[in-house]
Amino acid sequence: MDKSEIMAQLKRLLHSQFEIDPDSIDGSTRQADLGIDSILMVGLMLDIESELGFSFDMMDLPKNPSLNEICDLVYRNLNK
Repeated sequence: MDKSEIMAQLKRLLHSQFEIDPDSIDGSTRQADLGIDSILMVGLMLDIESELGFSFDMMDLPKNPSLNEICDLVYRNLNK
C-alpha cells in the first residue's frame, strides 16, 4: 500500500467517523484543523490498525500532526 492509498483510507475514516468532507482536507491539514482531540485521535489510529490489518510498533505522533505525518507513520509501520 502506498501513501496515496493510505491517505485515501484516512480520509474515508475521517468522513465516516467525524463527517469531515474528504475534499475539504489534504496532507497539510492538522489534527486541530479537524477539531479532533488527542483521545479521538488515538481511537482513529486504532481504527486505522483494524482497517489495514496491522499493529503500530509505536504511535509516535507529534503534537497536532498533519495528515501527511499520520500517513508517514502508517506507511512506516505497514512496511516493517
